[in-house]
Amino acid sequence: MLGTISDAQESELLAVQELWPDVPHQVCQFHVLRDASKSAFEVDKQIKTAMRKRLQPKVREVRKQIKKRSATAAPKEAEQLAVLDEYATGIVTALNTDGLQPFTYATVEATPILDEIETSLEQLSKKGGQ
Repeated sequence: MLGTISDAQESELLAVQELWPDVPHQVCQFHVLRDASKSAFEVDKQIKTAMRKRLQPKVREVRKQIKKRSATAAPKEAEQLAVLDEYATGIVTALNTDGLQPFTYATVEATPILDEIETSLEQLSKKGGQ
């Protein structure tokens, strides 16, 4: 046997040491990285949850207003409202982005999406909403 790999559970470490005391052992790198990133991942998760709690009700309200106004809007205004609804959908998508330990953090993944939406809205505003 060349070597063993485990996720560093105490029972596994003891069994490997007892069964193959002279065989090199390595802890699985994924498990080490996951364990090392746990606290940062949990903080990221809390930040994302706070963002979602703060922003989702506002986005829902805007979408509700868009839907209500779209029902009686002239074609040009209905088109603009549809674009605004697409922006709202993008925001909801960013807020619902999940992380995956050890390397994918939800707020890090959502940031470029939200930045792109912000930039696009700023450009739209400069053009006068057209």
